[in-house]
Amino acid sequence: MATSRQEPSTDGKGDSRRLPDAAAEIVQDAWMNVLGVYHNAEHEVQRATTRLLEAFGLPQTVGEPGHKLGDELKARIRKNREELERKVDEGVRAAVARVRAPIDKEIAHLKSRVEKLQHKVDERKRARK
Repeated sequence: MATSRQEPSTDGKGDSRRLPDAAAEIVQDAWMNVLGVYHNAEHEVQRATTRLLEAFGLPQTVGEPGHKLGDELKARIRKNREELERKVDEGVRAAVARVRAPIDKEIAHLKSRVEKLQHKVDERKRARK
């Protein structure tokens, strides 16, 4: 069954959640692609290491230098992936903070206005009694 993806609304009308949802979907798709690239890289390093060790006639048994080389390469890839994940997380948090800052400021301003209006309403109620 084919499903059509509705484009995000940018005209300020309709469902206001579509644009953030679409952006989240794009980021999630991009992140899944990055993870796929890293997974493929880990696999390719393993294959290349095996071929290299075979070419030099080095044993690939646990504890042997050839096996240690493969483990070291995989450990470096994992470390780089974890570093990338950390940087992406930091970048997303910073981007969310930049987006939220004006929203939080507007909310604080609106709360202040509501409190002032509530104070005026309370004063008028007291004046009527």
